[in-house]
Amino acid sequence: MTMEHDDTTDTATTRSTDTSSDRTAVSDVDQRRRLTLPELSAFQVSVIGLTLIIAIGGVVATAPAVTGVSPGPSAPSVDAGASETTAIDPSGSAGPNDRPEVSGGFSRPTYTGVAGDPVRIRYTADNLDGDVYLLVGGNRLSDTGEPVDFVDVIKISGSSETTINTRTIGTDATNVDSCGRENTSCNLEFIDEDGDTVAKNLSGLPSATGAGGLARPLVPQRYRLAITNGTFVVDDAGVVTPSKSADQADLVLKKPQLRDEIGVFTTPDPSALDDDKANSLDVIRANRLDRTAVTKGNRIVLGFESTGIWGALSHFAAKRSTEPIEAGQAVDHRVLADLLTAEEGVSLQVRQTNLSGNEKRSELDLSYADSNDVKLFTADATALETPDAPGRFYLVIDTSDEGAFTHNPEPGDEFAVELALEGVEGQRYSFADSAEPPAAFDAVDDAPAQFPYWEAADSTARVETSFTVRERYVRYDHVTDDGEILVEAGDGRITGSTSLLSVPELSATFVNDASDTPFRTQTSLNVSEGNFSVNADLNGTKPGTRLNYELYHGVALQDSRTAIVVSDIGNPDELVIEDAPENVTVSEGANLSSIRATTRNAGGIKGEGELNLTVDNRSVIGSWGVKLAPDESRTYGFGSVTADLDPGTYPFTLRLDGDTHSGTLVVEADPAKTTIDDETSDSDSGGASEDGENNSDTGNETSDEDESGADTGNTSDTDEGSDEEGASNGTTNDDAPANETPDGGASQSVGMLPLPFGTREAFGGTILVGAVHLLGHWV
Repeated sequence: MTMEHDDTTDTATTRSTDTSSDRTAVSDVDQRRRLTLPELSAFQVSVIGLTLIIAIGGVVATAPAVTGVSPGPSAPSVDAGASETTAIDPSGSAGPNDRPEVSGGFSRPTYTGVAGDPVRIRYTADNLDGDVYLLVGGNRLSDTGEPVDFVDVIKISGSSETTINTRTIGTDATNVDSCGRENTSCNLEFIDEDGDTVAKNLSGLPSATGAGGLARPLVPQRYRLAITNGTFVVDDAGVVTPSKSADQADLVLKKPQLRDEIGVFTTPDPSALDDDKANSLDVIRANRLDRTAVTKGNRIVLGFESTGIWGALSHFAAKRSTEPIEAGQAVDHRVLADLLTAEEGVSLQVRQTNLSGNEKRSELDLSYADSNDVKLFTADATALETPDAPGRFYLVIDTSDEGAFTHNPEPGDEFAVELALEGVEGQRYSFADSAEPPAAFDAVDDAPAQFPYWEAADSTARVETSFTVRERYVRYDHVTDDGEILVEAGDGRITGSTSLLSVPELSATFVNDASDTPFRTQTSLNVSEGNFSVNADLNGTKPGTRLNYELYHGVALQDSRTAIVVSDIGNPDELVIEDAPENVTVSEGANLSSIRATTRNAGGIKGEGELNLTVDNRSVIGSWGVKLAPDESRTYGFGSVTADLDPGTYPFTLRLDGDTHSGTLVVEADPAKTTIDDETSDSDSGGASEDGENNSDTGNETSDEDESGADTGNTSDTDEGSDEEGASNGTTNDDAPANETPDGGASQSVGMLPLPFGTREAFGGTILVGAVHLLGHWV
């Protein structure tokens, strides 16, 4: 731009002078003179034009020396294959021009990563006559100009990308072809600002350049990147600048983070999964149950998310000759064990917390476990950012005996989990020696454990969770007191809860060998979030049928018991009133033998209940204790109950468990009874007394009739019970007083009368009064 500006200025000045001369000549001479001037002007113009061409050519020839300026902070992005060679000489330098030109460019102007994690650098680089190198650092920030105390040159000839492990770069364990390593052949030259050679390799550079050895792993900072042919200029401040570079970019490393959450879920043991990839992360996730209680024998899965640790993990994975760590793959769990045992300030503890007595603590020991006990999987981070590293890892731990724990975990054990990036305020991680390059994982001995990327003001960052071990069980929702399972006849449904996880081999079998048409049916258990259900085809089995039930895990028998078929699993011993009269008519003072109720056990197991009779919405006036086997029927009457009601119409209700039956009771006046008016004259007293005596006799006769009626009612009840079912009616007791309770174990009446004495007492009293009257003779 400067030269173009100068060219324009010079040209404009010359042309201005020529124009002024021409104007003067025109004003001072005559016409003829004017006619001869153009010829002379043309000659003069030709000479002047030739002079200008020579001047411009000289300016163009000297242009490169004038345009040699220091490079800017960052070169623009260059697409692969589209970049041209850009020769940039440091200001005031006299760099050698005998090295071949290098071409290429970076895929982006800025590469962002996390200190301690790998970062992938993509580029194009070509040097037909020599090697290509990548400068990292150069001891100067591209934005502030402050020193970073680091410089490394990486040989990248013949490649299109380089993954830099920021945990090991600059150390003896670097993963790149650093020119600082003895086994890497590099052709480098470092000169000063006067053009004199300073060094032929990195080890010969002054310590002021940052090439004298790292004090600690590469810290979070901005670092320069440059594609170069291997020539560099070192200024007095120790800044290393490429003499010629094809392109420049920035590498920005951010501070690591630890997510404050640990994912916890359970998954079945691999043997329970019908899948060739039972140990893949996808299958484990698909069979997960999000809970912190792991069933003994199942696997507990712990998910951690952290950045700044993946460079170290990648290093230890490479030492064990495993594939590079990528998200979604299984990694040898010993790689994590190597990280925990290194002096890296990373700790992971899984230990029992509810010790009792002299019990020994159970702890996770990764070095003791084998690949069947513990699995390590990597995954993409869900909250933190680390572009070229997984960011998240899952630890899958089997809780079976003889596994990854120092002592077998037992049901009821509680475990605490903690992942920590250690830090002590006022301390910083430092390499143990000043060797060039330093040992990557050898920290100073007298310092506390310290995460390499924590600053002096940082303290320990930790994340915690817990889990418990529970027993393996299946608990059924509906069973008898003897533990027999109740299953509905309609859909063969059984429900319950379980600590087992859903697996294909878990099935239930029902067998009926006792019937005329034996059958066997098998169905799977549907397990979801700790609950299970079974729906089996019971082949029309009637309620009350007893089946053999067996639960299998694959071919292994897990449970065996009796299953009873019922019509309603919610009311398996349902007692119902099958038949009872709607309308009943009795005489005043007569018993209620006409009210009879036929009951049946509509459930599938033996049922017990109480049949009650109420009249006119009053309290219970009669009851029976009912005990019936499945599908058994029996009729009960109330002949021992007397209707102590005035003539009229009354509602009555029979109740048995939740079943009711309502009817109408009509009480008619006793035709043999005369009501005597107590307001009569003295002269009529004798007659009245005689009438009263006669009425008393009549009342006694009525009582006799009542007694006979009550007996008849009970006898009829007993007969009907036997006739209907062909079974003994020992459960009824005709002779028992209405207000007494039958013997235990028998279904007997508990008739309740409205008076404090029964019909037999009333009849006995009548005879006694008659005898006194006769002996007295009334004389």
